[in-house]
Amino acid sequence: MTRRRYEAGAKLGRHLDEHHEETKGTKGWLRPSRRSVTWLVYLNEQWEAAEGGALRTFPRPQPSSQAVGSDAGNLQVGWLDASRPVFLETREGGLSTLYCRAGGGGGGGRREALSAAAFEVPRQPVDFGAFLAAEYGSRFEQISTSRLDPRFATGTPAEFTEFGELHHVDVLPAAGTLVLFDSVSLPHLVREVTSTRPRVAATGWFHEDSLAVPLFPAGL
Repeated sequence: MTRRRYEAGAKLGRHLDEHHEETKGTKGWLRPSRRSVTWLVYLNEQWEAAEGGALRTFPRPQPSSQAVGSDAGNLQVGWLDASRPVFLETREGGLSTLYCRAGGGGGGGRREALSAAAFEVPRQPVDFGAFLAAEYGSRFEQISTSRLDPRFATGTPAEFTEFGELHHVDVLPAAGTLVLFDSVSLPHLVREVTSTRPRVAATGWFHEDSLAVPLFPAGL
């Protein structure tokens, strides 16, 4: 558990709390567990909307009928047709594929391959659209990109953007409010604190086991 304190003027850009191991470079496969569910409890008595500091979340405009976040241990990296989660699988040899489930999630539906061929995930920023078969390109939406998640995709902070044009839900950080969400599939940010007092929250993550390290070719 971590106690987070935001002073006046503080804010946090749009981001995800967890990403697929293969998108993290050489460090991606080192940890035995990964974040699965994010939780927050706000500690601000009588906090008003005018004091800022709201948690802005970006859920899908239409709920997915399939399981999101993870499928057979493979983490989600995007959406197909706005509501079907797309997962990344990395196999022995270091080659990856993109796929979704037809008819159901959580392993209950037939796998539908989306990649034109198996590929090596490049260093950030990654454009997964470049590896899709032609018929899927215009139907794919990546969750984390250099514009939407610059801290992760480029390693450098960008100008703070609230993305008000995107479908979003704001949560007032009032005392006693409990928030839980999927660490992989729900982008979020913290709006600027305009109050003269600090915004305080207790936060943490429920973890799950990371995938087993794929076997890579000798010499890599």
